[in-house]
Amino acid sequence: MTDERIQAYVREVMRFSRALNLTAIRDEEVFFERFIVPSQALTTWLPATGRMLDIGSGMGVPGVPLLISMPGLHGVLVERRKKRAEFLRHLVRVLALDAEVYDADIRELPHLHVDICVARAVTGVAKLLAMCAPHANNEALAVLPVPRAAGPAPAAGWEFVAAHRVQAGETQQVHCYRFHEQGNMGGFT
Repeated sequence: MTDERIQAYVREVMRFSRALNLTAIRDEEVFFERFIVPSQALTTWLPATGRMLDIGSGMGVPGVPLLISMPGLHGVLVERRKKRAEFLRHLVRVLALDAEVYDADIRELPHLHVDICVARAVTGVAKLLAMCAPHANNEALAVLPVPRAAGPAPAAGWEFVAAHRVQAGETQQVHCYRFHEQGNMGGFT
């Protein structure tokens, strides 16, 4: 771990982990390999600037490592569990992140005007894309870690762009989708 803010983030997760049931992992190096490396691997497919939605942010993965690694992004972290949302607000303050935190179900929020959607282990990809669609700007990009054997998921308004193999932690593959507001494509083209 080289970046001081990444180290501070990992320490904060370890510090609050038991009280908030964030992760069973107690070793900082294991946490780094399992959560930080796969999160940072997503940077290859993200634009350098824009509003990034992280659905089900929980302990901040993948959103917080991405915001640290890519300072041109503005984070929109959504976590419906109040205590975890407060933890995310704490991280935003302590790490001086450019982000806002919502403690609500994503389906109950007004249009968030995002350019990028990310998430980790929230639900199936098709369902996740359906959750992102009401908040995505036209041409928004969804970059999602998926199991190695997963195929493209059809979702209204989203076009499958590419699958990429990565060798980082548990993440074996990343799927990229592009949102087309006009014409609501209904899946693949």
